[in-house]
Parts: sequence; structure tokens; C-alpha cells
Amino acid sequence: MAEKTRKQINRKMVCIICGILAVIVVLTSLIFAFSKKENSTVLQATKSTVNAINLENNEHMHVEEDASGDKVPVPNGYVGSSVAGENEIDTGYVIYEGEEEVTDSNVADAQKSRNQYVWIPVPDISKFYGTDANGKKWGKIYTFSSSTSSSYDEITGTKPYNWSENNGVMTISSKTNYREPDVVAKYSSTGYDMDSRLKTLGIGAKTTHEFLNQLEKEFNNMVASVEKYGGFYIGRYETGNINQETPVVQKGNTNISSQTWYNMYKRCKNIKGDNTNVETGMIWGNQWDRTLMWLIETGSKTKEQIADDSTSWGNYIDATFEYVNNSGSTATKNKNSSTRIPTGSTEYTKANNIYDLVGNVRDWTMEAYGTGYRASRGGNFSNYGDYVPADDRSNDVPTDGASYLRLSCSTLY
Repeated sequence: MAEKTRKQINRKMVCIICGILAVIVVLTSLIFAFSKKENSTVLQATKSTVNAINLENNEHMHVEEDASGDKVPVPNGYVGSSVAGENEIDTGYVIYEGEEEVTDSNVADAQKSRNQYVWIPVPDISKFYGTDANGKKWGKIYTFSSSTSSSYDEITGTKPYNWSENNGVMTISSKTNYREPDVVAKYSSTGYDMDSRLKTLGIGAKTTHEFLNQLEKEFNNMVASVEKYGGFYIGRYETGNINQETPVVQKGNTNISSQTWYNMYKRCKNIKGDNTNVETGMIWGNQWDRTLMWLIETGSKTKEQIADDSTSWGNYIDATFEYVNNSGSTATKNKNSSTRIPTGSTEYTKANNIYDLVGNVRDWTMEAYGTGYRASRGGNFSNYGDYVPADDRSNDVPTDGASYLRLSCSTLY
């Protein structure tokens, strides 16, 4: 295990606040062609090409077009933004929950009152998941680097993390390292995904075996949707109202802390509300990594900003920027200070219309680690951006509801 990973696993994390990043997987398919500029440090994805599948409206989704005329599948019950800067695939196509059109005249109110998501294309499904010799599907997760070594992908700076593939058969290198989908049944004498605990949680499964089957089914459903239609939506903001049964993904929310992984696993499913066209759930690790790859491919961020130092676009201790505070006033977050800010309260933390993906507060994910941990990603407001950048993986026990965990939602498919 790399030295950086060992340090991440062993260090005691402090002052990280819970929040949630919502993700939705949606019915769609796009072919996304990539090209690299001559300057190898600035990578730019080309516009998506004509759809391989002729998208047509159906009972679950309707087709809209972005500002360039490219097709975007939008779940029924949501609308694509008509606001300039929010309606282009390669810079973050935003959809809003509800049927009222979002324009320049009502966008400010809509951002604070309607759930919002940003479209993430998945152009190559073979990089998203694999199947082992027993027929089980596993998420393909990655480590990121700015290295020019041939072992890393030239464009995204990625290489497989804890998996390999030979002749189309995927192998997990270690069943106690980071992986998904899987249970974390017991660490030492403490039981987590065990029968005795699951029976009391109200998350569906009541035994370890049932929970493993449940997680595998949810993962399989998610990747099947992505494989067939080509992408997912990620929550635009850290998910708020997380101490309520139905969280939100709206600008300016501050209720983003102190819930266990189990509570958030259950509550993430409720973000969809009564909309039967979609399903929601906590973000998977392969979705997190795909989002980071997309930021690099589109030129929004460099490999260095993802893997080495994310201070330039995240609320870290060594960052300074202006933001809108809890009372609605403009404030300054000073360098060498630790301040948690309301989600989406500064343009400094925006990347392709996604806010606070790094810094501010961390994200729980569905990734398992060892026999008693779930992975959390990104950094927080009390970290330094060069120590805990966007690709960072750490882990915590799923019963921990401390204020230093942000709890991540959700996929919609």
C-alpha cells in the first residue's frame, strides 16, 4: 500500500462536517469523444457526438437539447435549465426538479428551493465496472496522479485501484482494501453489517447475507442503467436537511452534519420524493472517480488540481475567497482559517456547475474498506488542499455520526 494511503488510513480526522452529495443516474446514452490539446496540462473533451441510440421520449424521461443542440435525457419531473452557463453539457448541464421553466428571472429562487443535478457522461462503460470469474459485477475505482508515467492514463492521470482485468475478467486484488459493492460485517469484536445491527436499522435487509444481496442488486441496477443509456446526474450541491427523512440538494443549506452512514444510506433513497421515474441512493466510488475524470477531460480541472493540490477550488484551511454566510451577508474566508460555509455559497468552489465537491465537508460513499469501514472522499475545511485533494480516500466506521463526516447522496437512475 502506498505511503499516502497508509497515512490517510491511520490519521485521526478532525473538524470535518457531514453533508451529502447527491447523484442521479438517468436514462440516457451519449457517445463522448475525447481529444487532447497540445498543452498536456490542459485537457479538453470535445463536444459529444451524435447519439449511438436514437433517444426518444418515453414514460420515464424526455429528451432536451443543450445550448449546442446536443441531446440530453431528462427524467420526467425535472427540467433542463434555460439559463446561460447552466445549459451546456461540457460545462455542466443543470436540471431542476419540477416542471416550471428555469430562466434568468427565477433562477435565484429556483437554486434555493428546487433540487438540482449536473449531467456526467460515461463514454466508456468498460472503465466503469467489470465482472469477475464468478459473474459478480464490481465498480472500477481509480487512483489519480499528475505523473507522466506510462502506467497512468495520459489524459486523466488514472490507474486501477485494487483491481486488474485480464481477457475481460476482473479480479479484486484484496477483499479487505477499497472495493464495491460489499458488506463490512465485523471489525475486531465490533459488528457493523451484522444480523444483530441490521435488524434494528430499517434499511431493508435484516441479515448480512441479505444486505450483500441488496447492495449488489442496487449496484447492478445502477450500472445497467449507465451501460444502456450512458451517464448519470450528480447533485449540484452538498445535500442538506440531512437530519430529516427527505434531504434536499439546494443552494445555501447548512444542515449537512452528524448522521451515521446507515442513516444516510436510508435517507438518500428518499431524495426522489414521490417521483417513480427515478431511484436515488448514496454515491458509489466509481461515480465519484468518473466525475473527477470528467472534470479533467473537459478542461475544468487539471490532473494536478485533482491529485496533488485542490486548494484552488475548494474550501480548505489554506484557501481564501468571498462567500455568502448564514445570514446572507458577503464574508471573507481568510487564509489559514477554518470555516465551514453554506453549500454553494461561493463561485470559488464551483467546477462545471458542481459546488463544494472538494473541501468544506467530506463525502461518505458506498465503497467498503476492510471489514468495518466505509470510504469517505475529498477534503474538508480544516484540511490542507495539498494533503487531502479531490481524489483522497479515507475511511470511518459506518456507525460514526460525528461532525467530521459528510454523508454522500445519491444516484438516480
